[in-house]
Amino acid sequence: MKLKLTQFCVKYDTECVIRNVMALEQILYPREPYICSYFLLMDQLVDTVEDVDLLVEEQIIVNLLGSNKAVMKLVNSLCEQIKEDKSCYSDLCVELNKHYEISKVNRSVAILKRVYFKDLWTSSSTVLGVVVLLFSVVGTIKSLMS
Repeated sequence: MKLKLTQFCVKYDTECVIRNVMALEQILYPREPYICSYFLLMDQLVDTVEDVDLLVEEQIIVNLLGSNKAVMKLVNSLCEQIKEDKSCYSDLCVELNKHYEISKVNRSVAILKRVYFKDLWTSSSTVLGVVVLLFSVVGTIKSLMS
């Protein structure tokens, strides 16, 4: 499953502009909440700094703030005052959740990547820990056999 999203450029004045556009949309176009729906979807996708890192890496978010933590806080705060009655992306969210829930392998691989292989240092220490564990098990088995 491949997800394509519109690119979101984050600058210093982005929050003010987006909040004004969202307010305008809620007042003048309550039946067509495309901007609000987009940021509700982004809010669902962004929970941690690692989520922002991935979206920046995939060029979905262009970060001109410098800090991915600031982008995370911005995205998570944009929809605090938005009512979630209707979203044009609700079907997409249901499909994504089904895809995530169906495959326990996908979930396990995602957790492994996020926890044990997020950067070079944790990856190398994880591999080293597994190797040491294997050598310990093999050494124990050999000592018990002799």
